[in-house]
Amino acid sequence: MKTELKQQAIEKIIEKWDRKLIENRNEMDFTELTFSSGIPGVVLLLAEYGLREGFPNYSNKIETYIEYMVYKLSRYGMLTGSIYSGASGIALSILHLQEQPNYHNLFNSLNDYIVYYVEEQIKSIDIDEISPLDYDIIEGLAGILNYLLLLNDSHYDEQKVKIVNYLSNLANMEDKLLKFYIKPNNQMSELENNVYPKGCLNLGLAHGLSGVGCVLCYAYRKGFGNNQTLIAIKNILNIYEDFELTDWQPFIWKDSLTKEEITTNKIIHQANFIRDAWCYGSPGISLFYLYSGLILNDTYLKDKAEKILKASMDRLYGVDTNMLCHGYTGIIQICSLFKKILGTNSFNNYIEEFIGKEDEVIKSFGDDELEFLEGLSGCLLAFNELEDSTKLSYWKQPLLLFEDFS
Repeated sequence: MKTELKQQAIEKIIEKWDRKLIENRNEMDFTELTFSSGIPGVVLLLAEYGLREGFPNYSNKIETYIEYMVYKLSRYGMLTGSIYSGASGIALSILHLQEQPNYHNLFNSLNDYIVYYVEEQIKSIDIDEISPLDYDIIEGLAGILNYLLLLNDSHYDEQKVKIVNYLSNLANMEDKLLKFYIKPNNQMSELENNVYPKGCLNLGLAHGLSGVGCVLCYAYRKGFGNNQTLIAIKNILNIYEDFELTDWQPFIWKDSLTKEEITTNKIIHQANFIRDAWCYGSPGISLFYLYSGLILNDTYLKDKAEKILKASMDRLYGVDTNMLCHGYTGIIQICSLFKKILGTNSFNNYIEEFIGKEDEVIKSFGDDELEFLEGLSGCLLAFNELEDSTKLSYWKQPLLLFEDFS
């Protein structure tokens, strides 16, 4: 039953994209090429399930989808080098195919563009008017670095070092990380400009300090860091240590801080929202504590990371969906990583309960909820990873789930 249900779910995703390939062939729609909601995530889904017994080989379909991306790129070009909306995400989706001759040109062209984009982006960022789009793991330099760290090729070392140094320098200013402070009207949308009228220092994984901290830890583990990187990591840690909401309950943080709160070192304003999710909240922050603890060989940080995640699982504030981004699937993936890296059994019951609800979870997604980050594709990849240790692609990398960290 479970195999049949997943086959049906994958066929639904394929049918959607087969229609779009026809309907949108001569339309400019850059969302088709995004990792978050487009073809790259589907390529990885089909690659992983094509390995499993009971599922068809999807290699021809993968080739069709990649050819479509090439056609769209040749006709309309590329807007960004980012991992969730641009070249890094497309390149990551074919990274497992890089040795196949028919993909060499595409892979190399994407990487050449990423090199160009990094150089231009670092030169063009105005620190006084910084936005999450400049530095975060979704659209910014931290996300691009996350992809580049997968490339075992010295040709890209210069860009890796430049991004590490740039992010480290932003976190090493002697002003309590205010270089990451997002001024009013520099948020990612008009809605967020209204939510943060005073501006903010974002504490989330997706657009804030913990995401940058995770990638700096990973870069350091990969050999692309120095003492300044360690100082930056510790500086970011200090923010979380100083602004944990311990007077309310332990292991929880606001979504962001105002400049007034940072300079006075105390909480003044109520949180805009509290969510226990991958993108915002304690589960994402637990990843930063875990990686920091491993880098610094600090038992306190590693133990606290586990406590943060356990408290999140017991609360689940604001979690009412099964998606990866701000839903239950994303948190379970973090639990699975903790189990692998720390060898802990603290999350076994949560993981087993999630697997037991597979049918219910898969059926919870509507016909318009099929994408990677906020839909069915990501959920199917998560179930595949929990049930089958065989992995072909790098689909977990954009989620900062670094299994090679231990």
